[in-house]
Amino acid sequence: MNEKLAVADRVLSLLAAVLKCPVAMESSRENLAAWDSLKHIEVMFALEEDFDMQFSEEELSELSSVQALVERLRDGHEA
Repeated sequence: MNEKLAVADRVLSLLAAVLKCPVAMESSRENLAAWDSLKHIEVMFALEEDFDMQFSEEELSELSSVQALVERLRDGHEA
């Protein structure tokens, strides 16, 4: 549980910095106007760098919410 909170805090902080707006666990590309297609690429590259990992092309399009990103990054670090 503590690991999930640490990952969530990192993701929220990084997204807020890239998108330059407040971000919550419920945020997604559908409900956050600042998270457009160009910013999505910036978000994904920033997450890859911060977490020292790489997303597949499929994940780049599927991971479009804070919750999905947190779950994927948490699972990737437990593996």
